[in-house]
Amino acid sequence: MQNNSNKHHNSPRPPEEEEAFYMQCRAAYLAVFRSSLTNITSKQQLCRVLQQAGRNPSHATLNKYWTPKTSKLNFDDFCEILRCEKKTEKAELLRAFKKMDVNGDGYITHSELEKALTTRGEKMTSEEVNAIFSLADINKDGKLDYSEINHLVIGQNGIMSTPAVSCVIRKIKAVGGIILTASHNPGGPNGDFGIKYNISSGGPAPEGITNKIFEISKGLQEYHICPELKVDLSKIGKQTFEVETFKPFTVEIVDSVEAYAEMLRGIFDFAALKELLSGAGHINVRLDAMHGVVGPYVKKIVCEELGSPANSAVNCVPQEDFGGHHPDPNLTYAADLVNTMKGGEYDFGAAFDGDGDRNMVLGKHGFFVNPSDSVAVIAANITSIPYFQKTGVKGLARSMPTSGALDNVAKTLQMQLYETPTGWKFFGNLMDAGKLSLCGEESFGTGSDHIREKDGLWAVLAWLSILATRKQSVEEIMKDHWQKFGRNFFTRYDYEEVDSDAANKMIKDLETAMFDPSFVGKKFSSGDKTYEVAVADNFAYTDPVDGSVSKNQGLRIIFSDGSRIIFRLSGTGSAGATIRLYIDSYEKDPQKIYQDPQVRTIMSNSSHLDPVSL
Repeated sequence: MQNNSNKHHNSPRPPEEEEAFYMQCRAAYLAVFRSSLTNITSKQQLCRVLQQAGRNPSHATLNKYWTPKTSKLNFDDFCEILRCEKKTEKAELLRAFKKMDVNGDGYITHSELEKALTTRGEKMTSEEVNAIFSLADINKDGKLDYSEINHLVIGQNGIMSTPAVSCVIRKIKAVGGIILTASHNPGGPNGDFGIKYNISSGGPAPEGITNKIFEISKGLQEYHICPELKVDLSKIGKQTFEVETFKPFTVEIVDSVEAYAEMLRGIFDFAALKELLSGAGHINVRLDAMHGVVGPYVKKIVCEELGSPANSAVNCVPQEDFGGHHPDPNLTYAADLVNTMKGGEYDFGAAFDGDGDRNMVLGKHGFFVNPSDSVAVIAANITSIPYFQKTGVKGLARSMPTSGALDNVAKTLQMQLYETPTGWKFFGNLMDAGKLSLCGEESFGTGSDHIREKDGLWAVLAWLSILATRKQSVEEIMKDHWQKFGRNFFTRYDYEEVDSDAANKMIKDLETAMFDPSFVGKKFSSGDKTYEVAVADNFAYTDPVDGSVSKNQGLRIIFSDGSRIIFRLSGTGSAGATIRLYIDSYEKDPQKIYQDPQVRTIMSNSSHLDPVSL
């Protein structure tokens, strides 16, 4: 090697390290040349072989080893250079690439790359940029993905709740996450199964991204698997593999329960919760994980850390088929919990769905908390949670079909309220823009901006925090709430597998009646109550963050007192259609707010309000 002045004489390495270093040198060299006996005969070849070895040489570095007098370098010379030049760290490369990624979407376009390489530092020609881009754009989609996956993080034993996935994505600043889940549907070999992708914010991927994924999938010609790659999912720590294209490929197994628990410790007053659950005057709770993924989280946090007896949490061992049951936290599928609570032994009860993002809350003697009321009560008592004492309340939101109970709280407490289409991604967009703190939907989902998913265990700890602060039972808290804000009697009916043509005709007939100019102002009576139509429309939502518009989200008849009737049509395929009917009747008369919601809404939905006769 002619440029001997540049040699660094490092201390001798242990034999095993020296052998590993030599093998790395040889692997990089043979990736460019057919033999280690072949000489490097140009600066371009030197650059290529250094890059194969994980270095990122600048022009100055290349000129240091390839001087005007250099005509060739051999394999030994190359090894000496590698001893002197440290390997480029991933973080360093990411910083450089992110400077070129103007809009921060994780991709570098040809124009972004060309601008960076032809205007900064050691300038390249357009031809050189084109050559680089052509080599790097492997799938030929016209852009470079600098966040290429070479590091997977998996929950121990392959188990992570959906809220924990969102938590870990945000904690480690991952580019995204893949969730394999049956959600609240029946599991097992013959049950339901889905694949869900969450983006770097920790929330569900918006349609723009899922549409792009689908389009790319249609052009895939092949895929490769590594059957010899054996990962021990039970062992916490990093496991590294040498895989073609990814050098190295790291799989990290983490304790997702601890990561999630650490997050909750920063949100709630664990000392107060521990006193509530295991202190001298503790309450008795019954939590049913329904053999879903949230079981280990409940055991770790509620039982082990907050001191609730071990037998207060049941069905906590996750099972592939959910123990043969349907893991949907409602009065039908969590009937065992409901019956247990009716016995009066427990003061507070809750059930969770299969992936841990939804919940049902019960009080003593089986007192049922409607999900629409649940988020409203949390909003009205939000200062019971230390997290919101620090952050303040940026806004509240509910899905359109959810009852107006949250609206009443927002109006009284002068908080901003957003009404969105069904889908957590709409909440996530508001959260990312700093506009939303707390949200919920009628299908047993509640959450806040601590992550970008619904969070069942978070909702339960929020309720327990309210109990600890107010020193009241669930029923007392709920009845006080109705006295202050009024009550929204809410019920939902699902008519499944109905004839698609008939369903579409019904919706069209409804629209014809509703959109008649004379319909607004009409009055309908039920018992001693009269409802006057104030609004009749097909709900459309304009996102206040990005301006996107979602149309035809459901027919709404809104009455002057805030009561509503909503029709939503979905699934008009070969299996038939599903018509969902939501009835939301507002009552502020203290003498009437304790009626059974089914009786109350059936009275309201008398023949005078028959949708067919509208």
